[in-house]
Amino acid sequence: MAETSVKIMQCLVADKGILKIDRIGVGVGILLYNQAKKLGIGIHTLAPQADTINPPNPAKFADTAITYAIKLFEKEGAGPPYTVALAGGATMAGSPASTNIGVKIAEAAKSALAKAKLNVRTDQTGGSNIRSMILNVDTGEIQIK
Repeated sequence: MAETSVKIMQCLVADKGILKIDRIGVGVGILLYNQAKKLGIGIHTLAPQADTINPPNPAKFADTAITYAIKLFEKEGAGPPYTVALAGGATMAGSPASTNIGVKIAEAAKSALAKAKLNVRTDQTGGSNIRSMILNVDTGEIQIK
């Protein structure tokens, strides 16, 4: 079975097999899935907000990554509804609690999804765990470990 692995600050599309985001800590992993087209998009964001409307890497920022992913879906003729899952936004050991960067990234992702009128089906953000997300593009099954 084909496997597409999303790295930090990437946004990738998969039309078959497994779409996987590993080692999600402070950043936020976002899976979007279109059942009708059997098309999945995985994003691994690392910052809450871009300083510009068109950053060189929109996948880095939670606020621009969602818009970017929706445009990728549109290019493939895959309109809503989408299944949406989030994971990450953790507070890691040794990080000053006052920065709360993981929480800020998760909040920015949720805000961008709400602005795009997308409902989150699965939300495993916060805490202090490193997580992985797996989407079986063929079946639509999402696992967060």
